[in-house]
Amino acid sequence: MQGWYNICKSINVIHHINKKKNKNHTIISRDAEPAFDKMQHPFLIKTLRNLGIEGSYLNIIKAIYERPTANIILNGQKLKAFSLRTGTRQECPLWPLLFNIVLEVLVIAIRQEEKIKGIQIKKEEVKLSLFANDMILYIKKTLKSS
Repeated sequence: MQGWYNICKSINVIHHINKKKNKNHTIISRDAEPAFDKMQHPFLIKTLRNLGIEGSYLNIIKAIYERPTANIILNGQKLKAFSLRTGTRQECPLWPLLFNIVLEVLVIAIRQEEKIKGIQIKKEEVKLSLFANDMILYIKKTLKSS
């Protein structure tokens, strides 16, 4: 249902832009998952703390992500372990939840940033849509005068 809503919203925004004479707008579609794979673990822990997640829940996540290591098996031989600083473990059951929590922090920052202007349609400013790991930004480009 959310996917259908985002498609309709995008079509409405494009229709609105096409009716305007001044076409200084940009629509950016981005897969947010690669950004999450680059997220540093201390940021994840700090974000969870700021959201009030503590006690056993935070300790479990810290145990998984605070000092993670990985091994590589090459030609049947296990190589020396190395530390990971970003990303999530493969098949981590917490991954969808952690992804949504961290993505929400980014979304809030974008929505609150006054320098990022969305597309004004009647009384609503359309700035951002999310669906699963896809993000669509609707931005009004502003030209700086010198």
